[in-house]
Amino acid sequence: MFVRKFSQRFRWGTIRLPYKLLLVYMPLILLPALAGIYSLTESYTESSKTRSSEYATNLLGLMGQKIDDRLSSYEQLSKQIMTDDGLLERISVKPESIYENFQIQNEINEKLNVFWLGSGQNVYVKAIKIETPDAHYTYGKNAINDFDVGDVAYNKQVSNGKGSALWFMPQVYSDGYEKYEAFRLGRSIRDKKLNVLGTLTIIIDTRAVTDIFSQTKFQEDVAIKLLTPDNALILDNGERIAEGERQLLTYSQNQLHNGWRLSAQLPLSQLYEPIYRIAKMAVIIVLVCIILGLVVTQLLAMDLVIPIRRLMLNMKHGIKGVRPGKLKRFGGAIEIVEMNDTFISVMYEIEQLFDEISKQEAKKKDAEIRVLQNQMSPHFLYNTLNSIRWMAMIQKQDNIKEMVDSLNQMLTYALRGKGDPVALSSEIAMLRNYVTIQKVRYQHFQFTADIPEELGNAKVPKFLLQPLIENSLIHGLSQADRPGEISVRARREDDKLLLTVEDNGIGVEAERLEEIVAGFGHPDNHFGLHSVHERIQLHYGRGFGLTMKSVSGQGTEFTLALPLQLESSQEEENDA
Repeated sequence: MFVRKFSQRFRWGTIRLPYKLLLVYMPLILLPALAGIYSLTESYTESSKTRSSEYATNLLGLMGQKIDDRLSSYEQLSKQIMTDDGLLERISVKPESIYENFQIQNEINEKLNVFWLGSGQNVYVKAIKIETPDAHYTYGKNAINDFDVGDVAYNKQVSNGKGSALWFMPQVYSDGYEKYEAFRLGRSIRDKKLNVLGTLTIIIDTRAVTDIFSQTKFQEDVAIKLLTPDNALILDNGERIAEGERQLLTYSQNQLHNGWRLSAQLPLSQLYEPIYRIAKMAVIIVLVCIILGLVVTQLLAMDLVIPIRRLMLNMKHGIKGVRPGKLKRFGGAIEIVEMNDTFISVMYEIEQLFDEISKQEAKKKDAEIRVLQNQMSPHFLYNTLNSIRWMAMIQKQDNIKEMVDSLNQMLTYALRGKGDPVALSSEIAMLRNYVTIQKVRYQHFQFTADIPEELGNAKVPKFLLQPLIENSLIHGLSQADRPGEISVRARREDDKLLLTVEDNGIGVEAERLEEIVAGFGHPDNHFGLHSVHERIQLHYGRGFGLTMKSVSGQGTEFTLALPLQLESSQEEENDA
């Protein structure tokens, strides 16, 4: 029972293809490699030790060169300070008062600032002290014990050096806030006549050396030491090798220029342990890989060839128009099964897309039919209007003639073309005719249009703005107790054309506004606003449409968002 459940849970078909390939090619890859490792383990001789020793020797030599260069840079810094005429001149002055001593200190600090900022390694310099028989000056933070620069033995050693650089063993110092370990680099300061002016001491943090230890990429458990000429320990990297442990290498770098030496000790076990461990694993892995390779190769062929053929058959059927529900699903490698499922899903998406396009086309045709149903017979209306116009001219009724002319122009505008988008300037001209007609009924309102010249050729659907003007007249201005104003504005925003229709009518309450906006999507509510919103989305997609804002008692604002499409002047002339 247990074996059955285990086999059901870990069936071959559930294993990912990369792992199957790994199982197939593992013998071919690992067998030569493991055989080479085993051969290398057996043939490991003194020559291997020599190569490892050469590597460690070169690495330690590079470390020694870095340390020697860094120590030399600090000695060069001390030499620059000692030979600077300005500093020597200030040091040789005996201050007559505390204030003069303070002035000299500031001048010395300014000089030392120049030297200190000259090298990135000077970050390890904790302080620079200058001692003269008449005064002492400190650059940086001083220590509580003044770095023992006043010690008689220290000054005697520096004096005996006759101006050469002397390095002293590191000691722990404190400035009252933190403790740190630092070297002292001491030199005698002499003028051009070789008269002793005082003592220069540079305090250097031991991290100037230990940071080089940590930056050098030795293997783990390597003990690195900095020694004096008599093998006294100066600094180390903190690693300790157990007593009695066999050592692969003990190497000492040639003396640095100040007499110090570098030493490194590497444990022998670190070299042999990985080789022996890998050799034991290699024998087991090789045997397992040989057995699995024979079995898995056959299974992999069965798991790939048949599912791929079935996938190709499904694709051929899908291309020929077979509905997704009739395409077959099958087992096999997970990757191929997922490819088949993805293909079927894509076919379902394509089928849904066709259905949606068909619905959109039907919806668009329905909207066009509703527009046609709302139109009167154009030729009959046109002839009737011409008759009314002549009657008005005969009876000298100019207002009737003007209204009929405006209606004629609107009718001509409606009949012109095939319903394609027109220039915004033409749409505004049509609106002015519509306003002329409406002023017969609504006399106390003004109409303005602010259309930038560069947007006059922008393409918009016909009669897009007229329902909004009509809405403003009927629902906004007709009930207002003040002269009405309706304005149309156009502006460009990136690749969009924004048209705004604003009135100063009675506005809409907030709750009523929500109902109106919600009704944009329903033709039974607010047909005029719905038709404008729907026409825009049918032409340009869901990313465009109509928005509405209103404040009760102040007015209403409609904004139409359309894609910006500019037509050439030649097209405009052809439409005219």
